[in-house]
Amino acid sequence: MTSILTQYCLSFVQVEELQASTGAERLELLDHEDPTTAYASDARHWIAIYRERVALSRDLIERAREILSKSARARDMEALVIDVSLLESHLARYRQRLDFWYGRQWALEGLELDRESRTVSHRDRSIRLTGREFQLLETLAHRAGTHMRPQQLLVEAWRDSRLPEETLRTYIVRLRTKLAELGAGIRIVNRPRHGYALVFGGQD
Repeated sequence: MTSILTQYCLSFVQVEELQASTGAERLELLDHEDPTTAYASDARHWIAIYRERVALSRDLIERAREILSKSARARDMEALVIDVSLLESHLARYRQRLDFWYGRQWALEGLELDRESRTVSHRDRSIRLTGREFQLLETLAHRAGTHMRPQQLLVEAWRDSRLPEETLRTYIVRLRTKLAELGAGIRIVNRPRHGYALVFGGQD
């Protein structure tokens, strides 16, 4: 089992080894990845790349842990623990890069959040939000592209898990309406069993 998993992981980590051989690991960037790009389309491209890598890392980690839970041989378990540790390291780095590109896209799209005035601006247009609307949008913006379950949103945005989910849905509807008025190409999507996420353009 261990050898199968290791082989399955091999193509996934080859890029890391190639970067190490060229010195690219110092910046922890993929080939042709340019953090200074001035194009939002580049940010969208790298968001897609890193979202795929995050998803693959999670899948591999789950598979490795499942095999680990069923393995009875000490040698197999030791090798799997090493595999999981390596994959978790990659996952943490991919999440970090994904967060960077979400922030970069926010800037390149010309979007700005102002906590003091509770406004969100896009180029020469802006909308004013209520306190709870702003807290909700800010929370989603900090996790842009990542789905958050209703209870998680209630806690992180409003610090109150006792509020009914219907209240959250009401504010989501209000935010969707205001963001549509802003015309910035950002929207709040809902995926069953995964929750809500703030996405740009054609992302879902």
